[in-house]
Amino acid sequence: MKMPSVGAALLLLMSLSMPALAQQVTMETLLDRIQIQDLLTRYYYDLAQGKSHELSDYFTEDAMLDVDGTIAHGRDDIAKLYGAGSRKSDAAPRPQNHMLLTNPVIEVRGNRAMAHVIWTGVSNAGVGKPPTVTEQGREDSELVKVGGKWLIKRRYISSDSGLPDRFDKTFKQRNTPLDWDK
Repeated sequence: MKMPSVGAALLLLMSLSMPALAQQVTMETLLDRIQIQDLLTRYYYDLAQGKSHELSDYFTEDAMLDVDGTIAHGRDDIAKLYGAGSRKSDAAPRPQNHMLLTNPVIEVRGNRAMAHVIWTGVSNAGVGKPPTVTEQGREDSELVKVGGKWLIKRRYISSDSGLPDRFDKTFKQRNTPLDWDK
């Protein structure tokens, strides 16, 4: 029996220890990834601006949104979940809040994509006061391209800290709930 050479053995060990390579980037996938990242950024910008009535526009008609186990189906239910129009006009002003999106992993396959990001909520009580990290978690979204525009088909928002009380009953710790085969 012939023994493998040292070089062949090292090559085999290196291939077993190397992580899977990222998606091959082409001009088309790069443009799609930028459009998807812009969509996610604008979504959270609208959320911070108090435009919850517009958030359902980022979803397909038959979309599913799962916020820590509280599930909405379709644009109307999604708008209700975000409390569209529920804030009273005479309510006390809120602190300035922002959502930071980091570590995006976006994979595009034709007119379908998966996006995974970490989000961090930051609250600013006023100038001269330090910002406060109020919440953090993960978001996993399946997107589809409809009429040349990316829209969210399925989205799972998973809190890791700062969970609002209204989600206590449905919360369950979970890992990445999306994969290409589902």
